[in-house]
Amino acid sequence: MKLPQKLLEMTPYDPTENRYPVKLDANESFFPIPQPVRQRILRAVEGLDFNRYPDPNCTRLRAAAAGAFGVQAENLMAGNGSDELISLIVSAFVPKGGTLMVIEPDFSMYRFYAQLCEVSVLSHEKAPDFRVSPQKILDKAARQRPDVLIFSNPCNPAGQGFTREEIRLLLKNLPETLVVVDEAYMDFWDQSMLPEIETYENLMILRTMSKAYAMAGIRLGFAAARKELIEQFNKCRSPFNVSSLTQAAGTAALQDTSWALGQISQILENKRLLQEQLSSLAEQTGAFQVLESHTNFVLVRTGRCSELYQGLLERGICVRNFERLSLLRITAGSREENARLLEALGEVL
Repeated sequence: MKLPQKLLEMTPYDPTENRYPVKLDANESFFPIPQPVRQRILRAVEGLDFNRYPDPNCTRLRAAAAGAFGVQAENLMAGNGSDELISLIVSAFVPKGGTLMVIEPDFSMYRFYAQLCEVSVLSHEKAPDFRVSPQKILDKAARQRPDVLIFSNPCNPAGQGFTREEIRLLLKNLPETLVVVDEAYMDFWDQSMLPEIETYENLMILRTMSKAYAMAGIRLGFAAARKELIEQFNKCRSPFNVSSLTQAAGTAALQDTSWALGQISQILENKRLLQEQLSSLAEQTGAFQVLESHTNFVLVRTGRCSELYQGLLERGICVRNFERLSLLRITAGSREENARLLEALGEVL
């Protein structure tokens, strides 16, 4: 049997195994979901008919998500994590011979799914400080006319983000391009475009339960757009793409999100303190630079990525190593986890 060349050339996404006492590499929440929310989920799961297929329309789930996100249920489509939605966007909205535009460095799965779908990728490279001019993106897009422009906002792994004003500029000047704004980390910033989805027919927003909502284990994401666009997008998904278990858990968690808001506040405070402490260590040692970030992680730029990464692993602490970018990405953990990180980093240095 001859395998397709595209398959032979693919590099699989390689997440770190859950075998380190302090795991600060995946941008997960360090909080468990609160006990009252857990009890709501257990009650919801207990009443499921496991012998029946899930609700194909995720009716109750989308209603709960609509209340949490401040949109209408008709503006939402649920997916098996944002990854499924990204895959569907690339396969559905980029025609044969079409182009997906990305702004790199960014989430590697955008390019991964483009390669899988044999879609051409147009890349706009960010400056060394990871900032990018919307006008330069527009200039390149005007010449190349991509079918879809996709980017995370704020960005993973670079930490920076576009303001609403900058995204409006992109949307208004790229009327024939679907602009997909992946807001996986927007719960940690204040520039969401969700309130404006009815304003732009070429805007689609992705949201996830994996970061701020402390539910990475259920694999649940949402696409938000105008009703007409969601209706077309719905044609592309499999009939039962979100399991009954995930729908039940997501619905129970989203019925009241005050618990998540409290956790987000604490995550941001821990991140602020971690950033200050890392900046102080950077001044003392001169070994690295701490970069600005609008997310739940701190970025460290250093020429000693591998040395620091391995030294931390040896001490039971896992962070994300982007050696090609001279970056270590460190998720803000609990106070205890952050203290262990700082102690271990001091030892390695």
